[in-house]
Amino acid sequence: MSQQSLSPTAKQALLELISLGVKGDSSSFAMAGRVLASKLRTSDSDLALAISSRLGEASATRAAQYSAPVDPDSRQKLLLEEFPVDIKTKPVWPESIEQSIQAALRERNCADILIDAGLTPTRSLLFEGPPGLGKTMSARWLASQLNLPLLTLDLSTVMSSYLGKTGSNIRAVLQYAQQRPCVLLLDEFDSIAKRRNDDSDIGELKRLVTVLLQAIDDWPHTSLLVAATNHAELLDPAIWRRFDAVITFKEATAEAYQEFLLQKNCSEVVSQWVGKRINHFSFATLEKKVDTAKKRSLLESRPFIEELLYLLELSIDDYLRETTSKSERDLKIVNLHRDGYSQRKISEKLKISRPTVKRVLESLKE
Repeated sequence: MSQQSLSPTAKQALLELISLGVKGDSSSFAMAGRVLASKLRTSDSDLALAISSRLGEASATRAAQYSAPVDPDSRQKLLLEEFPVDIKTKPVWPESIEQSIQAALRERNCADILIDAGLTPTRSLLFEGPPGLGKTMSARWLASQLNLPLLTLDLSTVMSSYLGKTGSNIRAVLQYAQQRPCVLLLDEFDSIAKRRNDDSDIGELKRLVTVLLQAIDDWPHTSLLVAATNHAELLDPAIWRRFDAVITFKEATAEAYQEFLLQKNCSEVVSQWVGKRINHFSFATLEKKVDTAKKRSLLESRPFIEELLYLLELSIDDYLRETTSKSERDLKIVNLHRDGYSQRKISEKLKISRPTVKRVLESLKE
């Protein structure tokens, strides 16, 4: 192909490709190669296809060469790998978090367009806030939406008791994640990125912060780095400005709980009543309680709402009073049912027809 057949943008992409190749930046080189291939699709489709094919072969070769890092002493893996990431319930975020997450996802999905314009897509995110508000679930959701492997740092293995080994383990994790498209989750980030003026820490962890700062600065476009912390006040001040975006997770609202319960197939009445009366619950904990209530309801033939309110430490009596028009009668039926009375016995004791007793009990099932 002659030089004259190259468009101006393709020429620029080719020059950028050569510069990155000289520098030895393999991840950015691969990204630039894909950009060049996209520029050549109209003028030379065969060459564009050949470039894409070669890049795919190189990527497969690199993946085979780099095995998952392990601790040199225990031989335990330093990362937990998950692919595909299966997440059944979409996280429920306040509007501000929803917008930030969606913006990052949109940039990742349109990386070629941004790079072509000389812009960099989001490469790193810092999630901060109290535990149980969906930081880890949000990282998993991003990985699932991007169809990328989720690599999670295993702190219990990384934090070696041998002097100097923790830093080596972290470097191995970072290098491994940089060699392949993925989402790398550094959970409990404050454990490895503490303030360097903390006199209680040994020098190794202070040097580790410098390693992390350099890694975030040089993070490739091909992967997304997500760090999560419950203790933002412990982070080194230099960490904050290194991330492309910092997202603060706050306590869930009643509306968020209601939406989450609706996603778990609870009725609108149940979702609204329960959502207004719970607080300080993580979505992960709430999901477990809903699932446990469903299991107990199925296996023990008891109303789902009764089991759920018991697990949430809420009153079934209050629920019935506020959500049924014939509360006193229904309360008596439910209480006798809880005490082990059959529908026939309840009917005889309260002088109510059996179909009415059955209808009241059936109305409590989800």
